[in-house]
Amino acid sequence: MDSEARVTSGDKKPSAESCERSSYVNTRKLEGSVKKILAILASMFLMSIAVLAQQVSVNYNHSQSFAQYHTYAWGSQNQNQIQNSILAQVAQQDINNAMQAKGLQMVQETQNPDLILTANGGLRQETSYSAWGMRGIGGGMGGITPEQNVEGTMIVDLYDAKSKSLVWRGIAQNTLNNNGNKNQQMVEKAVQKMFKQWPK
Repeated sequence: MDSEARVTSGDKKPSAESCERSSYVNTRKLEGSVKKILAILASMFLMSIAVLAQQVSVNYNHSQSFAQYHTYAWGSQNQNQIQNSILAQVAQQDINNAMQAKGLQMVQETQNPDLILTANGGLRQETSYSAWGMRGIGGGMGGITPEQNVEGTMIVDLYDAKSKSLVWRGIAQNTLNNNGNKNQQMVEKAVQKMFKQWPK
């Protein structure tokens, strides 16, 4: 009898209250998962809009042989540098990675580099190419005009250190408008787009 009782007890069905509680817990878990998925999708959507709004253009001296350049240095007297210190560091690291991926070595400005590099952004009125005291646009730049370094625009300039002329420029509009991690991602995307158009 005891054995039969144990079997009967083991086969006891869960109560309606237990089923309702289990269903409620599962529903809450599902709602939590759905909210997380929606939040991720919303974040991806907003980021895609930002990337689509970002406009990147590149121009360079087509008569110049870029094979002659092997070293570069950051211009030390750039009054138009990116004002946000965190973004400036992010941009510098991303640009260094891109330059070195093209086979160029970073040196100090006192070591006679082939190129002088500046990254400008965050000012409203300053003309970007004047920051390093250069002559501005070099020959063969396809008619590029001096760009006003408007807020939200990042401009990367490369100057031939010997001739003191601008030989390459990348412009990324709508790149420095946001805050936090999103802005850092925008800078990274902009640099990638710029250096995809490096002269071959």
